[in-house]
Amino acid sequence: MKKVSPKIVTKSYNAFNVHNIADNYSFFHIDITDDKKFLEGLCDFLLSEDNLIRYATNKSAVNFEPTLRNFITLYRELNNFIDEENMDSFEFDEEIEAVVSEEFDEIEEENGKKVIRTSKIGRIGEYIFHIFLSDYFDFNCIIPKVKLTTDKNMSIHGIDVLFLNKKEETILFGESKVTNKIANGIAMVNKSLLNYEKEIREEYMLVLTNNHLKLNGLEDVFPGQTEVCLTFDDFINSTKIKNIGVPIFIAHGTELNHEEILDSLERKIKRKKYFNLDTKYYVISLPMINKKVFMNYITSVIRKKMEVYNASVNKR
Repeated sequence: MKKVSPKIVTKSYNAFNVHNIADNYSFFHIDITDDKKFLEGLCDFLLSEDNLIRYATNKSAVNFEPTLRNFITLYRELNNFIDEENMDSFEFDEEIEAVVSEEFDEIEEENGKKVIRTSKIGRIGEYIFHIFLSDYFDFNCIIPKVKLTTDKNMSIHGIDVLFLNKKEETILFGESKVTNKIANGIAMVNKSLLNYEKEIREEYMLVLTNNHLKLNGLEDVFPGQTEVCLTFDDFINSTKIKNIGVPIFIAHGTELNHEEILDSLERKIKRKKYFNLDTKYYVISLPMINKKVFMNYITSVIRKKMEVYNASVNKR
């Protein structure tokens, strides 16, 4: 009997058409076929004052108001996305080396490790990921990972995003990639997922049990548990949780056929269960046509907005 392919469901969301099949979602901006309108519209949405203030304050119910405090908050937040150059180490095998060589201009050797030079691509990718998880899926951000850095040139290591599905009492540990081709993003995601149980255990020890961090929502769902559970394995046994979530975000260029994109996400992301728990995936794609053009454009918009916020502060 011939296997029947699941039907793709398309819904409107803000300035996007969201194409969905199973646990895969592709966010197509409505002006994606018009380069100028696409870049302007996408950046208007991503860098809206409401989205920025919600990310900066890690509050979902707040809307922007033109106060001195908010202008300063927005200026500081956007400053996190601006730098000249950033060093990030990434260990990879021959297969991934081909992918990295295609995505990045320089690969260097440092202390026996391959090192790639990146800009703030990772932080902007994490920010976009945050918007979709918070606004579209209505998940609760435990803490934005950028809040854990002490230097705006510092890389974000470990799990890319930490979220909570309060309704299902599920912690979500997410990966974000920004690549020229979706195939490269998938390859890099699969590489990251190989040792994900180890990454999750480390994230629990370094972040979720850190009493000095302002974690949002975790105590509401699992009151007192991180105080008495030494490891994530202990946490699983104590809370009797049945599942965890793994959201994945790939912003990519070139591919513009949503059926082919969803097919690639469905077939090629290597899903597995972690800690012998039911593991629910949320695989999100954002076609951006051209990574370099998009990054240059959004960076220019960020600089202009910073000038506006700076002027607003100095008027007062």
